[in-house]
This record gives sequence, C-alpha cells and structure tokens, in this order.
Amino acid sequence: MKNKLYILLPVHNRCQTTLNFVQCLKRQIYQDFHLVLIDDGSVDGTAQMVREQFEDLTVIQGDGHWWWAGSLQQGYRWLLENAAVSERDAVLIINDDTEFADDFLAIGMRALARHCESLVLATCYSRQTGRIFDAGVRVDWSRYSFQQAESPEAINCLSTRGLFLTVGDFRRIGGFYPLLLPHYLSDYEFTVRAKRKGKKLLVDADLKLWVDESMTGYREYFKDPFWLGVRKLFSKRCLRNPLARSAFIALACPWRWKLICFLRVWFRTGREIMTLLKN
Repeated sequence: MKNKLYILLPVHNRCQTTLNFVQCLKRQIYQDFHLVLIDDGSVDGTAQMVREQFEDLTVIQGDGHWWWAGSLQQGYRWLLENAAVSERDAVLIINDDTEFADDFLAIGMRALARHCESLVLATCYSRQTGRIFDAGVRVDWSRYSFQQAESPEAINCLSTRGLFLTVGDFRRIGGFYPLLLPHYLSDYEFTVRAKRKGKKLLVDADLKLWVDESMTGYREYFKDPFWLGVRKLFSKRCLRNPLARSAFIALACPWRWKLICFLRVWFRTGREIMTLLKN
C-alpha cells in the first residue's frame, strides 16, 4: 500500500497568504496528500477559503491562543487519534508564507524514503534577496549562539519550515511544549530532542522553499518608547524573548552548559533593557 502524506498547516488571519500557499499545493505533481488545516482563530475567512479549494481536508479550529507550537500539538494529537494514519505515512510541517515548485512534495517524499530514521528539511531561500535563508542550524551551547551549519555533519537542530518526517518517528519523538515554548524555538527544541533520540537531521538541497522574511516576528524594538519596547521584547512574537530562550535552555541544553546559557540570556536582556531606558 502506498504511503500517504499528511500536511500540517497552521494558519492565522492571513487569507491571501494562505491562498497563495494553497495554489502551490494544488499544482503539485504528487497529489496523495491530506491537508490538516490548523486554523488558530482566524476571522478573515481563511478556513472557508481553503474548504472551497480541497475536498480531502481536515480543519482543526482554535481560538487564537495556540500559536505555532500549540497548533502543531493539535495536529500531533490528530495524527495519534486517527485510526487511518499509518506509522509509515509521512508528515510535512510547513508555514503558509512559503512558495514552492510543482515537484516539491514529490522530491520531499523521495528524500524521506531514501533516508531512514531521518527528519528532512527543505532548503529555504529568501523571496526578498534570493539567498539561502535556512539550510540547517548549529547551536553552539558554549556561547549560546545560533549559526547556519557549515556542513551537513554540523547540523544539530532544524526549523519546522518545510520539515518531512514519518508518522512513526513523530510519535517516538513526541509532541511540543506550547505552554513553555508557544512559538519561537519550539521547532529547535523538537529537533534537538529528535537528534537526542537517534534521528538524523538532514537538509535536502533539491527540496526548495521560498520564504517571505517580512512576515516573521518582532526584530526591531530599540527605537520604541521604553514600555512598548519591553512589551515587544517579552512578547511571544519576539525572536529574543528571554522567557522563551530560558525555557529552550531548560528543555534542550546539555547540563554542563545550562547555567552559563541562562546567565548569557539574562545578561543580554539586562543590556537591552538598559538600551531601551536611554530612548
């Protein structure tokens, strides 16, 4: 029996962006997939629009408080509870602000079939610059720094932006921690845990995604008034949120580096708050 692909697609109030994604999906050569739309409280008609595009569709409806990790946790539970889903079936976790060629799913399924016990990530290119945006990450725990991996062997965590894995591996790795890591770093923690459990982390150069960098979260807040800047810094939408970074360290960091990583995070946070005070 041919294995099926389940696509987990979290969305929230980006109807036109989601429509662009859906149009890419409808053009795929590989069509043996089931779309699991995880609509976290959209009020702009996103879910209805997608229902009009697909017959083979599951919609999981949220209330706007799931964020990325909570949405994927709902998808994970759906996979576990659905009797029709086989351990050998495949899962694709992907963002709706991505574009891809007509053979994207076919290439991903072939790559996953070639690499047993692996998580396979697409190579992500920026739509703004055309440069590689993400091709696997290396966390240097001794410095608590995140860099693009210089070689496939150096990769020790991946994003979930275009990530293929089997249902069986997903079950063995486990789900997400939406209370501790509701959004940013939830993907890194998930893949660090996967590697710790013996899974290989791979990036396929032939598997390509184009990403809209302008749709990522807060990156600039130093020009804001003090209290607005602090609110942004501690927001779930902020890449540098110290609470999320502390939770990531607690869950993913090797014990010998935990203390130094905690100190680095909060020392940086103190400096950023002092910078905001000068505004």
